[in-house]
Amino acid sequence: MKSRLATYMNLGGRILVSTLLAVIVTAAAGTQSAPAVSSAEARNAIQVGYAEWAKARVALDMNTIERMLAPDFYVQTPDQKHTRQEFINSMASLKITRFDASVLTVEPRGNDWSVLIFEKGEVETKDKDGKTSKGYIVLVARDGWRKLNENQWTLLSSEPLGQQRWLEIPPIANW
Repeated sequence: MKSRLATYMNLGGRILVSTLLAVIVTAAAGTQSAPAVSSAEARNAIQVGYAEWAKARVALDMNTIERMLAPDFYVQTPDQKHTRQEFINSMASLKITRFDASVLTVEPRGNDWSVLIFEKGEVETKDKDGKTSKGYIVLVARDGWRKLNENQWTLLSSEPLGQQRWLEIPPIANW
């Protein structure tokens, strides 16, 4: 027969474990709550983020680019998932002369934001003889963003949903 002390100790252990589990579950549920900013605030901050991103991409400002990308950033294409480092390594091979991004939609996803964007871009390439040519692209992508602190947002992911390329100025309004 168990002593009363052993019974109370066993009961006390169960209560402690139950309390710890309740705290862990509550904390986990709290991290899945809605973002701390409104959709309008997120839209404005993310549009500012794209303006900063555009400047950095055209200037190939690697400090800004690396600061803006989350450590686990990735690009998902239909056939492959590219890591942050693969994405960064690919940047030097393409000279971008114009990069405009317009936010189309902003939707909360837990503590993060799912954003549809419309991008216009112009690139310069050189052939083996040194002849320069221009290329034009429009793209729609779904990007993930997260607010890190009061003034800093980070890109989590990017998934191109559709794009078209031209060798002459495209038939797109306001090009």
